[in-house]
Amino acid sequence: MPKSSKTLHNELLKKLKALDNTRKNFEIAFNASTIQIDDISQAYAGLYLDLFTEFENLIEKLFMGLLNGDIRPNNLLVTKKVIIKPSTEIETVLLGEKKNYLDWLPYPDNTIVRAKIYFRDGKPFTFISAIQKDKISNYHKIRNAIAHKSKKAMKEFDAIISTSTLLPHEKTPQGYLRNIPNRATGKTQLEIISDELEAISFTLCN
Repeated sequence: MPKSSKTLHNELLKKLKALDNTRKNFEIAFNASTIQIDDISQAYAGLYLDLFTEFENLIEKLFMGLLNGDIRPNNLLVTKKVIIKPSTEIETVLLGEKKNYLDWLPYPDNTIVRAKIYFRDGKPFTFISAIQKDKISNYHKIRNAIAHKSKKAMKEFDAIISTSTLLPHEKTPQGYLRNIPNRATGKTQLEIISDELEAISFTLCN
């Protein structure tokens, strides 16, 4: 029995809440001086990598699930253009002869292009706005700056923060993620990004 695409969103939401609880525990420990600044910086880096990986997994689970029938679209506008039988060969067909794994990002070049081949009008993957696509792109670049630390990755990260007013220690990916841009909300950049990815997930799955 296929499960609704909304189930994937709800599963992601639970994981994001668990990650945020871990973040809060690290902040409590830091405020109690039981861990140091380097410890909490690394914690934020790890939490962000987990957060972004969960989002990438959502894209893959939704795409593959809709294609093989394990996931039932919640939106009636979502219809397949292609049926691959047996369904066990779907990943082989998508991979072709080029790679050992599927890239979903950058989103427009991978997810959208692939979605337009297999789903009518690329839906639900084309439901998200241009602003949301830009956010995914920026979040992907932050992920690369943490995971790779290459000159290119850091240059792209510097471009993202170029218009922000930041303290020197906030101009690293880890420091940026702990930055609170709006004291009224009290939310760190990590929390804001989590909220945005949750909203994008809702659009894709609902």
